[in-house]
Amino acid sequence: MMAGRIAKGVVMGDALKTLIEICLFRKGPQHLPYAPGLLVVVIAISAGLSYVTAGNLPQAGPVTTQIAVAVLFGLFFLYALLTLRGVADRFIQSATAMFGADALIAAPVALVTFSLAGRSPEEAPTAALIILLLWLWHIGVLGAIFHHALQMRLPLGVLLALAYSFLSFQVVHLTL
Repeated sequence: MMAGRIAKGVVMGDALKTLIEICLFRKGPQHLPYAPGLLVVVIAISAGLSYVTAGNLPQAGPVTTQIAVAVLFGLFFLYALLTLRGVADRFIQSATAMFGADALIAAPVALVTFSLAGRSPEEAPTAALIILLLWLWHIGVLGAIFHHALQMRLPLGVLLALAYSFLSFQVVHLTL
């Protein structure tokens, strides 16, 4: 039983290192283990950080529902793309990379949004700028993940990441 916990800890530690490398554009989703349990963990962490961030931003609507819709849309979008390219077997690793990178980038975003709590972005321009820069970094990382997972050119991956971000925003705001 103790060996199982240690093995899970090693897998999580290695996965975290790989996710950091993915966010630094040094590795791709293919370097992550095929681990459905890890995917569930990174989705939960990503959703939790999104919940914290949303709680600090002025908005209307059911946050929990919006996060659930965003997660489901992300999973559907990725699975559809991988299936269309004939590489659906890459889904677990690609989704783990996608949501794991989201969690890593969402952590500093959540911290920055604490300075926005109850204020508009115009009242905290530095925080708004940091969030914008982190979003651009996130687009680049998603583009690199799509590049590796879908075997496409990096600029197309970034364009696809922009399209995904736009579509996700639109779908989530349909829940308002």
